Amino acid sequence: MIRVVEGGAADIAAMMTIMHDAFDPRFGEAWTAAQCLSSLVMPDCELLLAKDSDAICGFAMSRWVLDHQELLMIGVARRFQGQDIGKLLLSETIHRARQAGRTKIFLEVRDGNNAHGFYLKSGFTSIGRRKNYYKNAEGISPDAITMLLEL
Repeated sequence: MIRVVEGGAADIAAMMTIMHDAFDPRFGEAWTAAQCLSSLVMPDCELLLAKDSDAICGFAMSRWVLDHQELLMIGVARRFQGQDIGKLLLSETIHRARQAGRTKIFLEVRDGNNAHGFYLKSGFTSIGRRKNYYKNAEGISPDAITMLLEL
């Protein structure tokens, strides 16, 4: 049974395995271990882990300022995709945000990423666009779509 628990710096190595598995390297969306650690040391950042027994199969990282929360990323290991683990992580992030008195959750997603539809189905609306935000060596530069969920 998959459960969601809080994570921390000790979980970064396992998280990085999922990071490299879940994010297409062509778009430069994956973070480095140093980027993850530097975010986690901030008091306004939370890491949630989806665990199957003791194995980490997914993660969600978010941060907040006052009553606004930003979902930084959700990643699920490929072998666990299609099992609603991303939905579980997003639901727990939303639940915790509501409990903490947040009024909005923001996120950005790459145009063309299947996650865009997932977020729309979860109640997020598209509110903006950063043109050519993602860049890579192949010359691909899709937009980032800014999304909002009113709590």
